[in-house]
This record gives sequence, structure tokens and C-alpha cells, in this order.
Amino acid sequence: MSFRAMIWSLGIATTAAFGGGAAVAGEAVLYRVDVKNVTAANLLSPFLAAVAAPGGEIAPHRAVARPGVAALAEAGNRTVLTEELGASPLVSQVFGAAGGPIAAGETRSVEVRVPSALVGAGAKLVILAMIGRSNDSFVILDGLQLQRVGSRKGSAVTVDARNYDAGSEENTGNIEDFGSGGHPTTSIEGKISADRGLNPRGNAPDIFAWGPTAAVVTVTRLN
Repeated sequence: MSFRAMIWSLGIATTAAFGGGAAVAGEAVLYRVDVKNVTAANLLSPFLAAVAAPGGEIAPHRAVARPGVAALAEAGNRTVLTEELGASPLVSQVFGAAGGPIAAGETRSVEVRVPSALVGAGAKLVILAMIGRSNDSFVILDGLQLQRVGSRKGSAVTVDARNYDAGSEENTGNIEDFGSGGHPTTSIEGKISADRGLNPRGNAPDIFAWGPTAAVVTVTRLN
């Protein structure tokens, strides 16, 4: 049975939820997803997450960023990507963190219930968030199969999210161009690439710089 057929056989319509757990029908595994900002003094936007079929990528390296990924990377806007993922037959749930920006050192959490059948079929967790004081840099976790978390209550997995550049906005390193403040496109790369950090620095202070890891994700089984 395909992942799409399994979703509908379980009576699950794709759902979008923010600020609370994503609830689905049937016997389910409850997980807590913790995303920690490990930068020195930068911000992360409230993250967007999804439970999806194994295989494929939301933001493939060296591909042109889909509109939803570009909107999230440039301004932390989750609306477009939520709609894109919600329309996909390979995504069973879309959910995310409530509140404002995630400060340096802060951990933001959300709980999600995933049908056991989907976990057994290899369902994966996808997480994206903007690196707030950047032109179009974002963190992404795409490929953590929930089976890896384990079958016992309290089992957990911790992984580093990857830093990517959406390639949809010029990297100026200027504060006025960060977030919704600007959208310089004179010299853009045009494709998703490995992030180079705050480079060039522009007029942004050194304290805004981030290293090779900006977010750490921990997924814990709660039942």
C-alpha cells in the first residue's frame, strides 16, 4: 500500500496546526519535537514542521527554491509553504511552533501524534526555520525517519539541522535587508546551496554571525 493510500485508509486528512499538538485518528505514537537555537545571538523564526513519506526532499540542494521555501527563508513566512505541503499527497500533517522568534539558547517545543502504521511505513519528520538575522538563510531537517526515535517511551534522537541558503535573495549582510525589511536581488545565486554564514558581513555586527550549526532538534517518544 502506498503512503498516500495508507493516509486515507486511516481516515487522516492533511492537517495544519500551530501552537499545539497535531492530532490524527487511529492508534498513534506521541512525539515531542524540541528545536533549540544554538547561535550566539541570532534568532530563528517559529519553525514549520511536517510528517511526510520517506524519500524526496522539500528543499533539494542545488535546486531552485519553491516559493514557500523562499518566503520562509527570506522573511520567516510559513503561510505559502504550509499550503504547498498541505496540498501534497505525501504529507500527512503540517504543524509548527507558536509564539514569536526563537532566541539564542531557547528551545521551542511542540507535540505531534503520528499513526503507528505511518511510523512503520517510514514516515519522516521535516523541520524548517529562518535564521532571522540573515538575507535568506534557513535551517532544515529533512529525512529523520520516526522509526529511528525508538519504540519505547522516553527514547529520543538528537540531530543537527543543516544550514542552507535559499538562493532567492542577494547576501548583503546588511541589517536593513534582513527579514521583511528588504529583498535585494541584484546578484542572487538562484539555487539552494550550503549556507556560508554571515558572509559578507555588510553592516551587521559580528555577534549576529552563526556557525555551521544554528539549530539542534531532539525528538522524544512520549508513549
